[in-house]
Amino acid sequence: MLRKWIEPVLLILLFGVVYFSPIQSATRPVFYGEFNNLDGSLYAVRIFDMLISVVLVMVVARTLIPKRLDTKNLLQVTGLFVGLLLLSSGLEWTWDQLSLRAFNLPTAPGEVSDKMLLTTRKEIMNLTIFSGNILVMVAGIFYGLMRERNQQMRRQELLELENLAAEVKYLRSQINPHFLFNTLNNIYAITQRHDDQEGSDALLRLSGLMRYMLYDSEGNLTGLPKEIDHLQNYMDLMLLKYSKDDLPEVELVVKGSPDAIQVAPLILLPFVENAFKHGIDNQGKGWIHILLNISLNNLSFSVENSRFLGRHASSDHKGIGLENVKRRLEHHYAERHKLIINESEDEYIINLEIQL
Repeated sequence: MLRKWIEPVLLILLFGVVYFSPIQSATRPVFYGEFNNLDGSLYAVRIFDMLISVVLVMVVARTLIPKRLDTKNLLQVTGLFVGLLLLSSGLEWTWDQLSLRAFNLPTAPGEVSDKMLLTTRKEIMNLTIFSGNILVMVAGIFYGLMRERNQQMRRQELLELENLAAEVKYLRSQINPHFLFNTLNNIYAITQRHDDQEGSDALLRLSGLMRYMLYDSEGNLTGLPKEIDHLQNYMDLMLLKYSKDDLPEVELVVKGSPDAIQVAPLILLPFVENAFKHGIDNQGKGWIHILLNISLNNLSFSVENSRFLGRHASSDHKGIGLENVKRRLEHHYAERHKLIINESEDEYIINLEIQL
């Protein structure tokens, strides 16, 4: 809570020095138009100017720095910049008019206050409201760019730490993959000797699943056809525990050509895992509908599944997969993806859009 106030307080101190040090250090009376430091009217308008400047810098830095710059964003940012400039300048002009009347200073053009006529030696500040706000907003843009750069560096450092922690956790739990594959080959040979075709097929799918997770998914990108095969292997293995005569309704539909598409490996699997975890009960009741739609520049992935309100994941694993994939999406497709999750009492739907 305290950290939220650090930025505005520091900006108030900075603008306080900029706006008031020339007044305090001057050896002669200071005039800003009709306002002066003899009756305190100059302090009244400068305090308001300072607060407006702080708000301008914060708004510009936080809202007018686009994540990616294109024609649409540039026009939008320009419009917001001009609108904010006019609004802030209008507020300052209104405050100045009210202050002139409050301190009984001239309001008509050409009139001069008695204090200005009686003070022969004076310093005059001539910066106008409009030009002053432009300078403040330009400063806000530079401040926002530095702020965004620092935040991006912190996000990158945090992501690297999370990846390192995940790698350490993975290494601690990893069994020698060669041992696993040799064991699978031995079990596969046993099932072949006993003519257990169903068991043999299941072992082949499991072997392919493990090989993909251990070796084929090591890079930053993988071919989408491999990712689809991986999803199909996982689904086939998950359906083995249900009776063939009464299988739950599970379908994967692929539209478009995935052949030339590269995606981050294992980016889709957590959504399918979540669907099986919550969408099919132990008796095989429930349904899962998966649709993958591919175009040249866009990948659309939706998973819809039934929902059983009384069925909960264990507290040790609840939400881990989804939270992890959200972080990976932010890392691989920052500002290029949209994830929408909708849920009701009887169904759960995720829609993922990725700009390739």
